[in-house]
Amino acid sequence: MILFNKATACFLRNRSRLSYNTGAITFVLLAICVVGCGEPKNQPVSNTTATKSRETAGERCRKKLSAAIRRFEPEVFALQSDPEKTVSGLNSWIKSCGATNLREMKLDDPALQMLDPNAQRFVSAGIYTASDAAYIRDCWVLRELTRAIVERTSGSGDRTAAQTIAIFDWVVRNISLQPSSEPRVALGLFDVMLTGLGTAEDRAWVFAEALRQQKIDAVVVTTDSEPAEGEPLDSASWIVAVMLEDRGLLFDVVSGLPIIDGETHDLENPTPATIPTLKAHERWKKSSIQLVAQTAAFAPRMLLLQEQLSATDAAILYEELTGGVSEILPLLDRVVGAGGGTWSKTDISIWSYPEQRTTASRSRTEAEQKQYSTLMRPFHAPFERTDYTAESMEEMTTVPEALPPEERRRLVQERLMKNFEKMMESSEDMFGKPSMRLLKGRIQQIMGSINTGVIQQLQQIRIASMQDALRVRVPDAVQKEFGFPPVVAFPFPELIREVNQSSMGDAMYWTAICQLDRKEAGAAITTLVNYRRQYPDGRWKFASMSNQALALLAQERHADARKVLADADVEGNPERIRVKALLQAIPSP
Repeated sequence: MILFNKATACFLRNRSRLSYNTGAITFVLLAICVVGCGEPKNQPVSNTTATKSRETAGERCRKKLSAAIRRFEPEVFALQSDPEKTVSGLNSWIKSCGATNLREMKLDDPALQMLDPNAQRFVSAGIYTASDAAYIRDCWVLRELTRAIVERTSGSGDRTAAQTIAIFDWVVRNISLQPSSEPRVALGLFDVMLTGLGTAEDRAWVFAEALRQQKIDAVVVTTDSEPAEGEPLDSASWIVAVMLEDRGLLFDVVSGLPIIDGETHDLENPTPATIPTLKAHERWKKSSIQLVAQTAAFAPRMLLLQEQLSATDAAILYEELTGGVSEILPLLDRVVGAGGGTWSKTDISIWSYPEQRTTASRSRTEAEQKQYSTLMRPFHAPFERTDYTAESMEEMTTVPEALPPEERRRLVQERLMKNFEKMMESSEDMFGKPSMRLLKGRIQQIMGSINTGVIQQLQQIRIASMQDALRVRVPDAVQKEFGFPPVVAFPFPELIREVNQSSMGDAMYWTAICQLDRKEAGAAITTLVNYRRQYPDGRWKFASMSNQALALLAQERHADARKVLADADVEGNPERIRVKALLQAIPSP
């Protein structure tokens, strides 16, 4: 709280000198719209010249790569203003340490024939691009996420299948379907995960890329046969097949449930249907396969990077498409083999959706960029202000005792006035600056962290975002002499209030999601109910109802779950297909 004195009172009376509705607000808008960070600086190496001379070329290359890869840590990357600078270290590394090896790595003709001309040029490039930077960051995020999910997946029997189902459940729970009526701005994979909003295709994309980090293949299966009303295999125009060593499991990302052979889902212990189910189904006897991968995954430079990363930084960056570049069993052969004769290589192509969305997210129009900025704005919250501390209050109010009382009072007021004026010159000093704490907390969450620290951080963000005005304490003497109230409030500009309001709802909903990930059904139910009470028309309204129903089912409160789902079974709910599927799966009373 800022001290308010007699000189300050005169300052406030003079509107020409206090125009925070214009000048300060302008500064605040600029602070919100223009947020940038410098790139991280490499720490100086304290090696002596003699030590350096004894280093082998391999050691120098490993150090160079280790320093370059640090820029791809998701939280560091998210605060970067220029992705091109992020890959500059990698390009320096590959130029001095990998150029010779890279020249020997060439895609064979069958692989090139599966790519369009633009993709062929991209995968053959000898340098890393801004698109590569985002791709590497995405792999890093999904590596951490899947490691966390796999570590906490318990149970006996087929652990790989259980882990696959757990990853699928996480994707559906954390990526809600966006209403088709809302304008859709192109988002890359990371932004889909960060915002928690997307399409069914986005769910499939994230699911497949996440499984790749566990060395599990997933493909999109399509059919030309017309859909009909009924079970997913009757009504769906496409599904996702996950290729395990001995079989393939089928998933419907629209309903958010595995596809089953029987009539009723076992929500507690789901058993997905397998590829033979497709062969026996009339609509799916003739189907096509689309490989889910961004073009960057087929670039030999990714193989070189993957092979040279340390164990700590290792991630699956490269896919051997048809063979010839590495000793890795080609993806095409793996998929054909897992299909057990259901399809051949001629039935397989590359799914265009990931590359289309990636390209579109890098080339937004001015209107789309504005829409994107609005979508991302809540992650700037909360706005935090540090009191101006050029001088301590004790220093400002301490004056020579020998001075006359009037002179001492004038000197104190002058110092306080200068302090206040300095604060008023900057919108950040007055209203605070974006802390990006919600962004950092959400990144931890989508990387699989479910510890109590994440929940506490989200709760603290929500509390901090509740502040809607700057409150200034008025000294007693000023109150008596000028009739001011004990506290004067400066309302935050509308844009800051909107950011804080939106971030409060997001933080509350994501707290519930974290509680669900921790299997704390009771706490999640309470949070989700409170969310809808406080934000009855919030963006997570319908998603919160589906997730609340699942939490109720975990407590075997079937009637309560059925009621929540019945309330969600309405037009305008983008998750309505999921709601209907869950209603059918609940055991009859």
